[in-house]
Amino acid sequence: MNIMDIFQIAAIALCGVITASLIREYKPEFAIYIVIATVLVIFGFILYQLVSVFDFLGTVYENVSYGKAFFPILLKVLAVAYIADFVAQVCKDAGEEAIGGKVELAGKVIIFYIAVPVMMSVLETLTKLLKG
Repeated sequence: MNIMDIFQIAAIALCGVITASLIREYKPEFAIYIVIATVLVIFGFILYQLVSVFDFLGTVYENVSYGKAFFPILLKVLAVAYIADFVAQVCKDAGEEAIGGKVELAGKVIIFYIAVPVMMSVLETLTKLLKG
């Protein structure tokens, strides 16, 4: 990933915005499809770029000696947060604020559920420290 990637993403976004604006004047119901298509193209571009990030995280995971059990949990939390935010923003862009809000709430609940083992481990560690 380099600095030029943001220019490509910006160009895709601007083309999508201009196209959606032009379509909105004649066929407002089709504008949301342009927006969603633009967002999906940008998201696909980002996913393609994430390969190097996952390679790096794999290297970090191999070199970590303590807390390996928490590493997958952290990745799951990040994935849920990004996906929930992405979908909620698309819903809000489509004028569906209520659905977007519920997606955000669902993301928060799922993150809490995923994080329960970490909280239990912290509580166990604190209990051991306080007792002994």
